[in-house]
Amino acid sequence: MQQNLVWKPWTNPGVEHLSLAVASDGISASGQLIQSIRGNSIAATYLLTYDERWRFRRLWLKVDNQGQRSLELRRDIRGHWHLNGRPREDLADCQQVMLSATPFTHTALLQSGSLAVGDGERFRVAHVDLLGLRVEPRTQRYQCLQRHPSHTLYQCDAEGHEPCELTLDGDGLLVQAIGQFIRTSRQLLRQADCA
Repeated sequence: MQQNLVWKPWTNPGVEHLSLAVASDGISASGQLIQSIRGNSIAATYLLTYDERWRFRRLWLKVDNQGQRSLELRRDIRGHWHLNGRPREDLADCQQVMLSATPFTHTALLQSGSLAVGDGERFRVAHVDLLGLRVEPRTQRYQCLQRHPSHTLYQCDAEGHEPCELTLDGDGLLVQAIGQFIRTSRQLLRQADCA
């Protein structure tokens, strides 16, 4: 399965395009985003790879704001994390990676769809701040609020952020994070640019 997804920030200017490829041997997502974050314009390109069960394996990230910077973050099958080739033992209990300016990285945490309505689960994540290019362990908690055939609602409580409600479509891909991001289409973006 291959899909192209487009999100825009809820209030700030910007857009993100993501190409998602799901195959029997793993998942890859390549994205480009342009946003204004805390008054700073930023452009970023990233490539995320997961195994076939959505377990994080690799992030390559290039950010351009006041010069180009990049990083590579890896997690091997034994759970050892490496940032730019150096071990990061402080990330040992992290299961996934979260990028600060994209809604997509919620997807891997919620792909299992195993939470029943009312149930919650806490995760440790390697949080990547796109402005400072800092990587630090953080805690995120998700609670399933409603489950329908076409979509599921979750409450996300992420360390360092206000709680928000997430809507995922029937494929488990984020449609909106209330107050943060909303999925749109390239066609709708072109129409808005022409108006």
